[in-house]
Amino acid sequence: MNIPPEVPSLPEHRPGADVAEEKARWRSAVRAARRELVEGWGGPGRDLAAGRLAAAGLAVVTEHVGRTGGAGACGAGACAARATVTAFEPMRTEPPVDLLVARLQAAGVRVLVPVTLARPRLEWADLADPARTPLGQEVLAGVDVALVPALAVDRDGVRLGQGGGYYDTTLPRLRELAPGAPVVAVLHDHELVPRVPAAAHDARVDGVLRPGTGVTWLDCR
Repeated sequence: MNIPPEVPSLPEHRPGADVAEEKARWRSAVRAARRELVEGWGGPGRDLAAGRLAAAGLAVVTEHVGRTGGAGACGAGACAARATVTAFEPMRTEPPVDLLVARLQAAGVRVLVPVTLARPRLEWADLADPARTPLGQEVLAGVDVALVPALAVDRDGVRLGQGGGYYDTTLPRLRELAPGAPVVAVLHDHELVPRVPAAAHDARVDGVLRPGTGVTWLDCR
């Protein structure tokens, strides 16, 4: 079974346009495209996308932690000990990372998920903790791989987010605390684009993870 064809490509960035207006236009277009895509998937399409993301994402964590020594040793497709990743609990139209997260936890990986506090501060909690107790940003020092949400990413690694500014604040701090941890945005296949509207403060990522193509490392890495 194949994932149904992707929705039409996203709009081209208009150089010289007002960045705030361009971002609003892009966010609206991405959200509409996501709704169309997910409605076309149905249950089987979502399950297939989730399985592909899980396989590719687990391979990324295994390869990176095995190469660097990280928080745990990896082998046979699973990470032993307590490697740590950041992830997120997906909304309906976001890439279905829930199976990937479940497989990481089953492999012994500690998964940190964001807890939204006063804007633009993003806290982190252990997904295994049902109370979602905030652990402070210093917990990011133990991160081996950061899996983050995004609406789109361009070939220079610039990330277009939802507009809250949380990750633009958090990712620079993560890079200070865990400089060896690659930051990977999880996208639908059509959301890696030549250019997104960007301001100087917009965070960059090192790669993207997509269901159709797995991980793509970007030139900025």
